[in-house]
Amino acid sequence: MEIGSPAFDFEIPDQHGHIHKLSDYAGKANVLLSFHVYSFTGGCTNQMIGFRAAYPEFKELNTKVLGISCDAQPTQAAYSTSLGNLPYPVLSDFHPKGQVSKEYDIYNEERGASNRGIFIMDINGIIQYIEIYPRAEDISIDHLLQVIKNLS
Repeated sequence: MEIGSPAFDFEIPDQHGHIHKLSDYAGKANVLLSFHVYSFTGGCTNQMIGFRAAYPEFKELNTKVLGISCDAQPTQAAYSTSLGNLPYPVLSDFHPKGQVSKEYDIYNEERGASNRGIFIMDINGIIQYIEIYPRAEDISIDHLLQVIKNLS
């Protein structure tokens, strides 16, 4: 995947078992995919909480936040609940294992999970931003909000 290319469409469940298809958002909203490594780990929890805190700002910018990892759907349900029921979907890229992460070229074969990264798609489903992060602390929510503001 690269900036300027159409985003890979997928169809996977969220923490509640609801199916999300990326193309359902095309023409309706920008999309921010927030890949995290493992649910229930410190860095990933900080990542998800950061998006929860800024969720109203993303919503105001007509941007859907979708968390995603290779954890199973029941794990995502427990994880979201443990974080006070996140206001955005946390998608399960579990079966087939890492299919979406592989399509976005963010899957780490060694650990059997995705790397940490952010992909922002505009309202037309075109990738406008990609960043891979070694640590959750490196993600700047303010920077991501500015990137989205610059899309319009």
